[in-house]
Amino acid sequence: MFGIRRLLVGVDVTASGDGATSDGLSLPTRSTVNLALRMAEFSKARITFLNVVDGARRSTAVDEHKERRASLDALVGEAAERGISAEVQLAVGCAETEIVREVLRGEQQLVIVGSRRQSGAQRFLLGSTGMALLRSCPCPVWVVRDIETPEVPTVIAADDLTPVGERCLELGVSAARLLDARLLVLHAVQLPLEGPLRRAGTSPQELEVYRENSCRDAERSLTERLSMTDHRTISAGTRIDVIPGPADTVIEDAIAEHAATLLVMGTIGRGGIPGLLVGNTAERLLPVIPCSLLTVKPDDFVCPISLD
Repeated sequence: MFGIRRLLVGVDVTASGDGATSDGLSLPTRSTVNLALRMAEFSKARITFLNVVDGARRSTAVDEHKERRASLDALVGEAAERGISAEVQLAVGCAETEIVREVLRGEQQLVIVGSRRQSGAQRFLLGSTGMALLRSCPCPVWVVRDIETPEVPTVIAADDLTPVGERCLELGVSAARLLDARLLVLHAVQLPLEGPLRRAGTSPQELEVYRENSCRDAERSLTERLSMTDHRTISAGTRIDVIPGPADTVIEDAIAEHAATLLVMGTIGRGGIPGLLVGNTAERLLPVIPCSLLTVKPDDFVCPISLD
């Protein structure tokens, strides 16, 4: 899947009685592991299960350490039973930093981590580690949310017709195949000339023609890009939606309308300040979307974390 051969999975091992599953994993981690195993079977990828202990808890009890290691070793065994090659890595420190360092050290091609819902909130909260990874990790990051999945899930690939958008489209096709989902290719059309045309006295009819032509051109471009993928292998089908409006609003409305399971979107690095997201789309959507999220960095992204 995705042409990816190395997966890094962030594993949160929870103490007994602290929301853990029977195998000692937090509920979000269990969902993440299940997805990673399914993906590894699909792509013949090797999995690295990484558990990071907060530096402040370095001196955890010996028994807790043994339980933690046993849970991690059990994941390797679970993978082996499914014909998947896997290993365990342990680290102490900041979760975001250690995950990114492992990506750099092991040349990982995709990071998969779980997420939590804020207590009492109805909206999705990535949490500090998830948000930090979206800002700093050089490879794609899939933040998994354990939500009720409809019989036919929907994957939304937000393509802004840039090179990053094209990569989102490719990943969206692969994700739809993996999840047995339908694919919605979404583009928010910007109409930069609409304001000037209105001020120049352009008639409503002419403005409508301008909007229609802009949408038609965008749909034609998306169709051409989609034709270069294997989208025809998506059993649940593919649909293209081209909608005028601000990207964040268009995306959020589409997620709500289609009860999307996964959003695939790109992030942009601010010039001169590596690792930060820019624009209303990323800054407003990332903390609150009510579905899983797969983000893609541009080729010129500069990682703010190093192995030094």
